[in-house]
Amino acid sequence: MNILGLSKDVIFTSVDIGEKNNVSLTIVYIEGLIDKKILNNDILKPLLHDSIIAVANYEEDIIKHIEKGNIYCSYPKTTEKIEECLNDIISGSVALIFDNKKIAITFDIESYDKRAITEPTGENVVKGSKDAFVETLKVNTAIIRRKIKTPRLVIEETVVGKQTLTTIAIVYIDGITNRHIVDEVKKRLDSIDIDEVLATGFIEEFIIDNNYSLFPQVICTERSDKLCSHIVSGRVGLLIDGLPVTCAIPGTLNMFLHAQEDYSQNFWVSSSKRLLRYVLLVLTLLLPAFYVAITAFHQEMLPTELAIAIEVSKEGVPIPAFIEILVMLIAFEVLVEAGIRLPRSIGQTVSIVGALIVGEAAVNAKLISPVVVIVIAATAISGFAMPDQDLSNALRIWRFILTVFASIIGLFGVSIGVLLLLFHLAKLESFGVPYLTPFVAQEGKQMQDSIVRLPLKYFQKRSISLQATNKKRQG
Repeated sequence: MNILGLSKDVIFTSVDIGEKNNVSLTIVYIEGLIDKKILNNDILKPLLHDSIIAVANYEEDIIKHIEKGNIYCSYPKTTEKIEECLNDIISGSVALIFDNKKIAITFDIESYDKRAITEPTGENVVKGSKDAFVETLKVNTAIIRRKIKTPRLVIEETVVGKQTLTTIAIVYIDGITNRHIVDEVKKRLDSIDIDEVLATGFIEEFIIDNNYSLFPQVICTERSDKLCSHIVSGRVGLLIDGLPVTCAIPGTLNMFLHAQEDYSQNFWVSSSKRLLRYVLLVLTLLLPAFYVAITAFHQEMLPTELAIAIEVSKEGVPIPAFIEILVMLIAFEVLVEAGIRLPRSIGQTVSIVGALIVGEAAVNAKLISPVVVIVIAATAISGFAMPDQDLSNALRIWRFILTVFASIIGLFGVSIGVLLLLFHLAKLESFGVPYLTPFVAQEGKQMQDSIVRLPLKYFQKRSISLQATNKKRQG
């Protein structure tokens, strides 16, 4: 215990018990991590005043009495290993150490000081559950238990991070989730050898199949209803102690374009919104590149009136269309980053100033043409319509790549860039599941929840690609 003895918040208390006070033990805990009320009433009080413990003369007898329940605290854990005892103390347990026998008994009386369960801050809820995950693991697992009440729900735990010793809960439903995916998740988590786990990226980058892909392969969410829906569908959930963001595995492109509200609205409304998202995905990805290709290489494809209008708007602008688009795309990224980093009270002000005042000044000064401003605005708004921020970030970078291809050989360059993108997505897998599910392989048979959403009565089976143990979903 010399390691803990260097810290001022670690409390060591010596207590003499037994009939003649001839048995000494040391109580060790970390102040702020345990519930002192439980320590005083349920551990110290019976330890000093219990009639059976009071007449004991030997350490062996006292240890047996404690293990049999004379201490009013459930689940005593007896250990002779220093490492186990240290880990328990650091995790919020109090340890009763019998120095002569070199035995420690620990009790988990962690104090669950936590942030209140509130609405999600990073994901807007239109029509659904408003209880978001918090930073306390036990609270998060309890939230899932309240929503998924089947006794087959399994919550296993593992520890990652040599210094942070972060607990990660692996959540799945036994009898539904493919056991191969569960075992693969455990294997990849066990292979992680790092010092810290203070963000989801410390886990994501070590367990995904392709680290060099821009596209997300793990579904991250702070919404409890969204994670529970993925778990019931046959995916594996990961909850990281200390973080309010959870992960669902595996992730596919189709799932990143779904919103949880799609299942709480009329299927006609949901289908139209989902179809619109696919259109906006193409728009935010290709519109800048298409504009550069048309204005620089293929003016003949434009109607005469439109071509004349574009040329008139560009009159006096000294830079080519490609540089205009590139500068505006970079300016847009700067505004987004500034809005995120600045305090909320002035973040919106910066966006308004950048978009209106600076943009208008640039147009009036003939540095940027008005058409380019319209193109970038439409591109940005389309990107903001994506339900998943990680997917939106990937599209923003690929937008630059396609624009560069368009500046070289026009629409042929755009076509080559799109083909490279499709080739990359077709090769990509997440835990053995094709990334383009349900548009590839046998998933063509299950298109009821893809670009459009059919009525829920047609959702008879779970996704083929997940290879769920129980494929029947209803009926």
